[in-house]
Amino acid sequence: MVELPIVIASAFFTIGTIIFIIGVLLNLRIWLLGSESIIGTFKEVISTLINPKFWSTILKTFITKIFGQYKLYKIDNLRGIEKCCFVTFYVLVILANHIAADIASGAKTLTEFIIEFFKSPFFPGYIFSELGAELNGFWIAFLFIDNFAMVMVFLSEGLVMYRRFIKKYFIFATKEDVIGLLLPVIWFIFRWIAEAATIVKFGTPSGSHYMFIAYLISRPLTLLTPNQVEILYSIMWPASGFFLSLFFGLIPYTGRLWHAFAGPITMLLNSVPYKKEVLR
Repeated sequence: MVELPIVIASAFFTIGTIIFIIGVLLNLRIWLLGSESIIGTFKEVISTLINPKFWSTILKTFITKIFGQYKLYKIDNLRGIEKCCFVTFYVLVILANHIAADIASGAKTLTEFIIEFFKSPFFPGYIFSELGAELNGFWIAFLFIDNFAMVMVFLSEGLVMYRRFIKKYFIFATKEDVIGLLLPVIWFIFRWIAEAATIVKFGTPSGSHYMFIAYLISRPLTLLTPNQVEILYSIMWPASGFFLSLFFGLIPYTGRLWHAFAGPITMLLNSVPYKKEVLR
């Protein structure tokens, strides 16, 4: 059974997701109002989505332009690496936790998948209670990928700071720039501390050292009493859920974050040939 701190963290994420969906629908409404025909726009979207050539183009663009960032890399090496690291490894953190949580729970129905969707960002907080202290190679690989991907996102954020404060290539135009930069970092910091508390709470299970950043943070925490560790666990997981909810929920309402989210989608759509060519 999932413990209360994870339930609270999931509730925060659920609220953030609802706020996110409302914001996306509001932005979509504005976009549709600017189209010549709302019904015609929907028909065109549907006819494009069911064409196989559309998806082959999307896949190619996703690999080369979204993850690879090859055009940006040619213009500015550091910025290309920064964008590539952030997009690739942030997506990896999300997917790895979703897939692992679904497999661990044995989710089969739509309801079960929805429940796991909201719990999965906090899967390291209940992996040991759900699977036990002795994990096999698959789950150890997951623990490593989880922490490694977060490190790479931190590296991309570090490159942003280097380009801003050392190279002075740009300035933060608005507070939104700062929010967009700091919220993922704050979420990861709370998440790492929460993972560290989880390691200590379950008696440093075998393989937990592969969650290497959380493991390093956990070593000083072994000096705490079991009650203190429990309190830390109960605070850090809901706090990580709060900051994830804040980041996710703000995306449609802040220009910079919405651009970061919608930009790759726009790039994908712009990569698709004109409709008549696609439908041949």
